[in-house]
Amino acid sequence: MCIRKMALALWIVTIGLSSAAVLEAQPGGRRGGMAPEQIFGLLAFDEKFNVTDKQVLALRQALKPLYVEQQQMLAEMFSGEVDFRAIREKMREQQTKMRNKIMAALATALDAEQIEALKARLQQEQRQQQRQRGGPRGGGDGPPGGGF
Repeated sequence: MCIRKMALALWIVTIGLSSAAVLEAQPGGRRGGMAPEQIFGLLAFDEKFNVTDKQVLALRQALKPLYVEQQQMLAEMFSGEVDFRAIREKMREQQTKMRNKIMAALATALDAEQIEALKARLQQEQRQQQRQRGGPRGGGDGPPGGGF
């Protein structure tokens, strides 16, 4: 496979995995979310979440292995011959696993109020993105908007 196609494929899968690392499923089967490093950055720098320095360290410890796992998975997917159908299937398998791992990691460092605030923020961002794209994606039967 040529370098250009490999770079494009890596970019597509990276974007897919970043959005696959969701916090909660939405009505109608639609999903949206953030990768571990994005969640960490949001929580660490947005004062609305009231995350303490101690919690930032705990979040880093909890989310860092998930970030490493995600990077290793990407590297494995693109070692050797690239089969996009297989990659798509693997991404689907990993979505739920990563979502559960992220939630478990967040629960070790944050209190319930902070987790709910994060879910609300992600819902809000998702609704904004849907409006910009012209409506909800996925064509599910659920109501429009987030389902966090």
